[in-house]
Amino acid sequence: MMQLMNDRLFCCCNPFQIIMLMNNGHININRKKRNRLILNVMKLLITGAIFYYIIDKYIQYNDFLTALKYIQPWMFIYLLIISLIFRYLNAYQIHYYFKKAFNSKLGTNFVFKAQLISSFYGLVLPGDLAGGLITWYMISDKSGGKAASASVIIFLRLMSIITLITFTAIGLVFEEKLIDINLRVYIIILAVLFLLMFIPFVSSKAATIMKQFSRAIIQITPAANWRHKLVQLSNKLWDSVITCTNVDLGVMLWTVSMSMLCHLFLILFTYLLMIMVGIDLPFQVSVWLIGAINLVQLLPISFAGLGVRDISIIYLLGKYYHVAPESSLILSTFFLAFSLIFTLMGGMAIWLQSSGHDVNNKIVGKSINLKEKRDESEKIGKG
Repeated sequence: MMQLMNDRLFCCCNPFQIIMLMNNGHININRKKRNRLILNVMKLLITGAIFYYIIDKYIQYNDFLTALKYIQPWMFIYLLIISLIFRYLNAYQIHYYFKKAFNSKLGTNFVFKAQLISSFYGLVLPGDLAGGLITWYMISDKSGGKAASASVIIFLRLMSIITLITFTAIGLVFEEKLIDINLRVYIIILAVLFLLMFIPFVSSKAATIMKQFSRAIIQITPAANWRHKLVQLSNKLWDSVITCTNVDLGVMLWTVSMSMLCHLFLILFTYLLMIMVGIDLPFQVSVWLIGAINLVQLLPISFAGLGVRDISIIYLLGKYYHVAPESSLILSTFFLAFSLIFTLMGGMAIWLQSSGHDVNNKIVGKSINLKEKRDESEKIGKG
């Protein structure tokens, strides 16, 4: 039927119209490629400019070689284990909440693999948002619920950010050296904003109000052809959010506890990493430092936070704790190194998945051929 409709459409169009449609399609694809290329070039230029500034203003070659001598490589394996626990616990949190809220089992290993793959794509795509979209696509493809997957990912992402901001605020409260830059005020504003965004996920009344508000906004949009579809998508999303609000209090508390535990592992990782590179600072510094680094890396202006993270660590630790910029640069480099380890694991998972898919196709093809041969032999025998 679809082929017949396509044939009719093809016949109704004259050759000039067909050529114009094909040209428009090619133009749109080329425009997207060009825009993506421009964006990547801009990211490279920004990253290069920041690194040039860092090396020219802060880094001394001899001091950098001296700082390298303070690295304790034996701690690398312990930090890798902590980082692995943190990521696997995060995957279990998504599996657990999805199971309790929507009675659908994803599997912790599957979610862990999906996060690795999303980190690989997020290296070149626009940052954290792209990673979330890849994770959503894989989870929704397995569970069959696009709106449910989106609501769980958004809910847990907001919870993670709120936990991050909360611990960062706690760290800043006990750090008197940072009073003069008024970070506490900005952190409190961010915390209030994210708490307001979090309310519909824990209150069915708030979620219902947001559902009606979203529908009213869509109804006044000028795109009349898309209104009905947008209303349907909005209703499905907010119905899934309302389902999230109906989970047991015990499930919610356990989910919050896992989010806090994940962040504690992240703080411990940061503190031990500073010790590994020879930076001797109090534990509370790692409490707020990892929050500042993560908030800075949300800016999609460079690849994997390159340059932006480095200059932030050099400035904060140098100005307020008199840490040598060479040591701060080494610290930032190891942050990148551990991130790249799991990014490369995601790339390997993609390669193995594609290879395994090909093998499965071959196995299925062989099974079909054997079945066909068996059926033919049975027909010959009956004949």
